[in-house]
Amino acid sequence: MELIDNLSDDKNHKEIILDMIKESDELFITSPYLMRDFNVLFNNDILERIKRINLITTLQPNSLDQIKKVFSLKSLIEIPKIKSGEIECKISLNNKLHGKIYIFKNADTYLGGIVTSANFTDNGLYLNHEWGIRITDEVNLRRLEESIKSTIEPQFEYLSHKSILRLLKHLNSFINSDGEPIDQEIDLDLTEHLETEESEKKKSESKGSGNSNRTYEYKITEQYLESWQEYFEEFLEFKKKNNEVTVPRDYENPSLYTWYRKQKIFNANGTIPTEHKQKLEHAGFYFGDGHEIRWARIWEENYELLRAYYDEYGDSDVPHTRHRDDAFYSLGNWVATQKTYYNNGVLSDYKIEKLNDLDFIWSKENTEFNPINKQWMSRYEELKEWVEIHGDAHVPQTNPDKIQNPLGRWLNDQRHLKRKGRKKSDGSIRYLEDERVDLLLEIGVDFDHETNKHIDSFEKQIQEFLSYRYQYPDLNPPTGTFKKERDNLAQWRHKFDKLPDWKQKRLKEEKII
Repeated sequence: MELIDNLSDDKNHKEIILDMIKESDELFITSPYLMRDFNVLFNNDILERIKRINLITTLQPNSLDQIKKVFSLKSLIEIPKIKSGEIECKISLNNKLHGKIYIFKNADTYLGGIVTSANFTDNGLYLNHEWGIRITDEVNLRRLEESIKSTIEPQFEYLSHKSILRLLKHLNSFINSDGEPIDQEIDLDLTEHLETEESEKKKSESKGSGNSNRTYEYKITEQYLESWQEYFEEFLEFKKKNNEVTVPRDYENPSLYTWYRKQKIFNANGTIPTEHKQKLEHAGFYFGDGHEIRWARIWEENYELLRAYYDEYGDSDVPHTRHRDDAFYSLGNWVATQKTYYNNGVLSDYKIEKLNDLDFIWSKENTEFNPINKQWMSRYEELKEWVEIHGDAHVPQTNPDKIQNPLGRWLNDQRHLKRKGRKKSDGSIRYLEDERVDLLLEIGVDFDHETNKHIDSFEKQIQEFLSYRYQYPDLNPPTGTFKKERDNLAQWRHKFDKLPDWKQKRLKEEKII
């Protein structure tokens, strides 16, 4: 075993993972959070030997993370070598996933693996303080991979790339043509629209034969009819025990969830036996989207907690604390989320009216826990327009005519608040609120853009020098050639001790200095 981290002078997670990928033809990744754009890391040189990528991640229903995750997965499957089929890319979902594991193979032989706290994001791979263990034991790596794969539900195994692309259309139905969320709450479950590679193939074959029935996988058989009453009674027990009429996917008995899904499908296509439907309706079975009723119940439960707070303290201004041991940690986060949804235009009128009954404070100007105020939101909308026009969120601080760009300066302030914070009059440090961070990340803001620009620029200089050294190992080219490369080398040598640590490290790695 070998301990790795992002703090020491040794290689961080990103560098070690990239080194391992270069030696591998198969890559296995499990990570709940993913970088927004895989193209930043997966270029042709890195993927030169890769033949297969297996990715396991999450797509949590009713969460804003769904939106970011779809764009992330889209960037992965549209990498040229993956899109062309040169690299086989299998994507699976496990919404209970919390572990971050990276396994590397070559010719079906395990080269090594990393079990770590680091997500497959820029923050996780080299910015955050993360620790992991590198292992090489083939027996344990095989057991680890098999154990992870065994937790994936069949309907989320090997998702088709076509269905991932189709999720963008469902997002467009959630967000209107102006880029603004439509006036409805975020009761969104994108997993309902996913297909596995196998079901996608069957679906295509079905269309080809002129059969438009989308529920080919479920048929009313004699065995189904014989076991129906048994499952119905189990459903009644589930309802009594949990006070719910929607069976979750991760229920302890997967067969009950499958039976539950069949009732909805048979009802939708008009094949449900009349006797079955009558019994289900009498039991309160909900034939619509189960998440609507489940998440509505969760919202009402939190609302009642807020009502209790209001009755006790006379207001609904629950403190938004980041300390998990605080008694109001969960409720404070829920209150902050309602403000975020409200200011982003996705909170229903019903919920707004209910919260107003408790004198809900929608915004608190010029206070630390004001996630969004009018002035900030105005700049945010301006940035969204920039992204729609230019395709990125990299606004310059000055215009081509050298006049200061207010939007660019504002964006730079947000990055500074996120990375370093700003000292307040009482000596404490104010950082960019999590709600604002999430909103900016959703539209593609890179909080380390300037740093990454410097890194990319320096890496370009390194690669140019390596090309020069390859052609002239004695570093003695014809007069008048490779002036830029020779000048760079002279500056690196002269100012080496004053260079940032990461530059010194890179120059040593390539044995330039």
